[in-house]
Amino acid sequence: MDDVDAVRRALARLVESGELRAEQVEPVALAVGEALREPGAADRVRWSEILAYVGGGLVLAGAAAFVALGWDRMTQPARITVLAVVTLLLLGVAAGLGVAARSATGRTAAVQGRVAATLAALGSGTAALCAGVAADRQEVLVAGVAGLVVAAAAYAPLRTAIGLLACGGFALLALTGLMDAAADEGPAWGLAYVALGVLILVAALAGPLVPRDLGIGMGAAIAIFGGQWPVLWDGNAWGYWLTALIAMAFLALYGRWRTWVLIVSGVAGLTLAVPEAVWDWTDGAVGGAVILVLAGVVLLAASGLGVVLHRRATRA
Repeated sequence: MDDVDAVRRALARLVESGELRAEQVEPVALAVGEALREPGAADRVRWSEILAYVGGGLVLAGAAAFVALGWDRMTQPARITVLAVVTLLLLGVAAGLGVAARSATGRTAAVQGRVAATLAALGSGTAALCAGVAADRQEVLVAGVAGLVVAAAAYAPLRTAIGLLACGGFALLALTGLMDAAADEGPAWGLAYVALGVLILVAALAGPLVPRDLGIGMGAAIAIFGGQWPVLWDGNAWGYWLTALIAMAFLALYGRWRTWVLIVSGVAGLTLAVPEAVWDWTDGAVGGAVILVLAGVVLLAASGLGVVLHRRATRA
């Protein structure tokens, strides 16, 4: 307050000299006072955020060390209890910070929201572990669904990048568990991953998922992974056709949604699909060096196509 009073006295002298009007004194004094207080407040908030991250990390590390040392000697109820307590602790602190963030403003609210989202993401991980340990069968499916439910519940009010990553990761885990439970080893695996990626991509483009670019990138990566599944696991040739089709769809979507993630995803998909197709068509006759050169050429060509699309979209 001494600094603010000194500012007011200096402004009063400007009023006396006619360089400032009297009604301007108070707004200017308040603005200067806020500017003087802001650096210190920012430092306090920054250190509070760091301490919160360290505290959450220590809780998780301590729990992990405790579980690792005594896991073999612990009964299943004991394991469930330990994981449940850690989960409730993380989620409880996250919920408290989330409530505080709603009543706060400015940088303080943003920091509290980020810390709450981080702790909630950690809590969703321990919740998934707890559910997986408690399940008698289909542990992957149960763990994925439990983690997804907790992560989605935390993401809905906070909408942060780490919360979105947690939702995407557990959705992928839950789908993997579902496909494993279906005991289908055919092409359905790849198509299921493509469907999940497309669903996430559409949700990000439509607006519900933020940050939008992260949602688009996550959906695109899962879709390309699904397209590559037949090639990597089953050796089916249609996998590279599917990957190329997905990549071309990303480049086409860029004409409407002008985000660099779509161009990068399209280029990456084509860079994977074309060399795979050439290798398959030549029955592996071309060497690895030729494939590398071809991949480089495809990458350059796809990048050039991306530049052309970007220029057309910019002019439109």
